[in-house]
Amino acid sequence: MKTNAEERQRYKITDSHRNQTFVAMLRRDPETYCWTWKGHIDYADGHNFSFASQRSFTTKLEAEDYMRRFACDRIDNRLSST
Repeated sequence: MKTNAEERQRYKITDSHRNQTFVAMLRRDPETYCWTWKGHIDYADGHNFSFASQRSFTTKLEAEDYMRRFACDRIDNRLSST
């Protein structure tokens, strides 16, 4: 049985929005127990965009939701401008 100290500290998420793939890594800081994320978007035209959270989050779910909204908004903005 796992204790709190043995719970996973990192999660990789691979998803897509409007046929554009994005990958992110969520990480919990072992000292503060706050979650942050970083990732990249692989656009179908070959361009890539890297991103990282500018703040920390209390829960993994909060960090994941914010990251997904960020990636989807970035994809929508880029595709609407081209």
